[in-house]
Amino acid sequence: MISRQITLTISYLSILLISCVSGTHYLFSAYSTEIQERLDFSSIQINTIGSACNYGVYLSKPALGYFADHYGARRVCLAASILIFFGFFCLALTYEQILPSSFLLCAFYLFCAGVASSGGAVSFLTTIAKNFSSHRGTAISIPLALLGLSAFIYSQANLYLFEDTFHFLLFVAFTSGLCMFVGSLFLIVVPAPHRTSSAIESGNDDSISIERDSVLSRAKGLNTEQTPLLNKNISTSSSMNVSVDNEPDISGWQLFHNKDAISLTLILVFLAGTGLMYINNVGTIIESLYHASPAHPSHPYSTSILNTPLQSTLNDDIKKLQSFHVSLLSVCSCLGRILIGPLSDIAKNYFNLSRICSLIFAGVWLFCGNLLALLWARNMAQLWIVTTCIGLGFGILYGVAPTTCSEYFGSKRFGFNCTISCLISICIAYRWFAKVQGQRERIEN
Repeated sequence: MISRQITLTISYLSILLISCVSGTHYLFSAYSTEIQERLDFSSIQINTIGSACNYGVYLSKPALGYFADHYGARRVCLAASILIFFGFFCLALTYEQILPSSFLLCAFYLFCAGVASSGGAVSFLTTIAKNFSSHRGTAISIPLALLGLSAFIYSQANLYLFEDTFHFLLFVAFTSGLCMFVGSLFLIVVPAPHRTSSAIESGNDDSISIERDSVLSRAKGLNTEQTPLLNKNISTSSSMNVSVDNEPDISGWQLFHNKDAISLTLILVFLAGTGLMYINNVGTIIESLYHASPAHPSHPYSTSILNTPLQSTLNDDIKKLQSFHVSLLSVCSCLGRILIGPLSDIAKNYFNLSRICSLIFAGVWLFCGNLLALLWARNMAQLWIVTTCIGLGFGILYGVAPTTCSEYFGSKRFGFNCTISCLISICIAYRWFAKVQGQRERIEN
C-alpha cells in the first residue's frame, strides 16, 4: 500500500509538471503583434496562424484521447514533447528569418504546437481519471489550474526576462519540450487495490503490475459480510470480478444518443465559444481600444494598473497591455479551475448535487463579461474587468467539464469521450462566431 501511495504521488507530481507547460496555446496574443510586424503579415494571415494553433488543440483531441486510452498516456506525452519543441523552435527561426517567412508555415508550426499542447493535457487528464475515483474534481482541478497559469508564467517571463521575441520563443520551445519529456517518464497509471487481475493485465503499458500479487493474496483470505452471498465453489478470479467498480462505460455512437452527452456538448458550445473568442482576440481588442482612446498613451490605466513608467513608443505600451491581459486571463482562469474542483466535490458528496450545476457559475461569469464588453467597456481603463469575468468563467467551465464527463460516461474511455465533446462544441462555436463576424463586417462595409 505504501509503495502504491509513493508511485501515485510521483505520478501526480509529473502530472503537475506537464500541466505547467500544456497551456502555451493561450499565449498567442502575447507575441502575435510582434510576428505580424516583423514578418509583415496581414490581419487575416495572423488570425489564420492563431486559429491554426487552436485547430491543432481541438481537432487532434479525439485521436489523442483514443491513443491515450488504448496505447498509454506516456507515449502520447512523449510524442507531444518532441512536437511542441519542433513547433516553437521553427517559429522562432522563422521570426528571425532563418527559415522562410511564410504565414502558412507559421500556421503549420503553431498547429503542431497546438497538437502537442493537447497531447500533454489529454495524457495527464487520462491518467488522473484512471488513478483517482474519489475526490476526482479536486485531483483534476489543480493540474487544470496550472495549465491555465502557464500562459501567465510565460507572459511574465516575456515581459521581464526577454527584450526580443526570438529568444522568448526559444525559451518556450526548450522549457515546454523538456518539461513534457521529463514528466512523461514518470506518468504512470496506478491500478486500484480492488481491481481484478485480468483488468490489471489488460491495462495499457503505463500501468504497473506490482499490485496484482498483493491483491490476489488478499483475495485468498477474503472474509467479509458479503462472503456468504457467494457460492462456496466460486473461484478466486470470479470473486475478484465482482469487486470491480460499477461505473458507466459509454462511448462511440452511444454518445450521440445520450441526453447527458448532448446537454454537455450544447453547454460547451454556448459557454466555451464566447470565452475562446475573447481569449484568442484580446491582443487585437487591446490594440483597437488603445488607438481609439483620445488620451493615449497617457491614460491613467498605464500607470495605475501596470505601475510602470510610460514608454516612448506605442508598441512598447501595447506589448505591456497585452502581457498584462494575457496574465490576468491566465490567473483568473487558474483561480476558477482550482476553486471549482473542491466546491463541486463538496456539492456532490455532501449535498448530492450534480456537477452540471457547477456550470451555472461559469455561465454567470461569462455572461457578465460579455455584457460588460458590449455595453460598458469603451477604453483600456475598463477592459480589465471584462478580462477578469471571462477568465473566471472560462476557468470554472474547463475545471468541472472533464470531471463531469468522467463520471457520466466512465473513465475507461475518458480520453476519447472528453475530447470528442470538446471538439464538437468548439467546431460549432467557431463556425457560429465566424458567421456572426462576417455578417457584422458586411453591415459595416
